[in-house]
Amino acid sequence: MRKLLAIAAAILLTGVSLVASGQTPANGTRIFHSAEVISASRVGIPINSVANGIVEVHLTIGEAGNIEQVIVARSLASVTEEAVRSVKTWKFAPATMRGKPVESQLTVFVVFCPLAILTPDLPLTPIAGDAIPVAGILPAVSPEVTEAKYPPDGNARVVGGTVVLRVLVGADGQPGLVRVVKDAPTMTESARIAVSGWKFSPAQVNGKAAISGVVVAFAFRNPIVAY
Repeated sequence: MRKLLAIAAAILLTGVSLVASGQTPANGTRIFHSAEVISASRVGIPINSVANGIVEVHLTIGEAGNIEQVIVARSLASVTEEAVRSVKTWKFAPATMRGKPVESQLTVFVVFCPLAILTPDLPLTPIAGDAIPVAGILPAVSPEVTEAKYPPDGNARVVGGTVVLRVLVGADGQPGLVRVVKDAPTMTESARIAVSGWKFSPAQVNGKAAISGVVVAFAFRNPIVAY
């Protein structure tokens, strides 16, 4: 009898854990799937801008995948406007809850990488206020990030461009599966490596940490060549 009770308790705890992470206890599939980017274009960098750092944007994505609201949570002088303009041209798929499209928020990070090859981590400006839940869903955010390093052979391979990644974030805040949405030859792997070192605050669904996704774009300039 005690053995049966122990097994039943283990099953119950497993079910609670799965629900908390956005999964169903029945078949292990996630109850909540966050909105995601389907296609993305290059992020332009103003010719007179030397800004290095991160613009963080919270998008409200409607049930049809349309952008209904854009909130700049972290701005960066001289490039925020261009980051928002670029993101507004991208195509998105809506979040789903138990298989049905729902309105939700999606976090997009646009990283403006430095001109020089050897640089410290990119600076972070404070996040402006707290995210507001939509339909009980809070998006994942990233209080700790690092820059994308240039390839080891530097100038010979760097040609600039934009890499856009869709990153799955676990209920523990750790980055998981990374899908390339927009590729920039020679720079994509550098961006993937950088994201793997980020630490996120996980999304929440009805007050519980859940598996979700974020979008990270790296805008690479051509580096300064020292002679």
